[in-house]
Amino acid sequence: MICISIMASLICFGSLVQCQKNEIVEDLLNVIFKLKKSKCYGGGQTSIPAFTATLSKDLTPQINEIIIFDSVKTNVGGHYSSSTGIFTSPRNGLYMISATMRSTATKHLHCELMVNEGMKVKIFGTNYSTGTISVVLLLKTGDKVSIKKDHRSGEGILGREWSMFSGYFIA
Repeated sequence: MICISIMASLICFGSLVQCQKNEIVEDLLNVIFKLKKSKCYGGGQTSIPAFTATLSKDLTPQINEIIIFDSVKTNVGGHYSSSTGIFTSPRNGLYMISATMRSTATKHLHCELMVNEGMKVKIFGTNYSTGTISVVLLLKTGDKVSIKKDHRSGEGILGREWSMFSGYFIA
């Protein structure tokens, strides 16, 4: 009931007429964010799965090896495993997944973002350059998301926090 009253107050007080469009949008976004965190919406920070992990050391992965990002920075809900390199979707919905992979000197780097056993997008870097991907994926409960080395051998990944894997639940 309090949540409905807040929304009604924003609409009824006539101050919206004098507000600029950007202020209205910002105010509404703030209200939505507060509602998501409040009990009347049923949300809260721990209900939003999110993770970020980096690679702490340089790595020359084997063909088809899942890259294990071992330095976990954020892991709300604990759905990313730093021992397997896999994020397991805890519920159906849209997720933003991203990765940045930096190649080592004079080497190419070819990796793939995988959902279960299927490749979704590819990542490429060469000679200390980075390949970055950001994708919105519709995942089901239990789907496994990972970054895997492709079929080429002898390629290196720059660790030392230069390469990362991240994702979060959108809706």
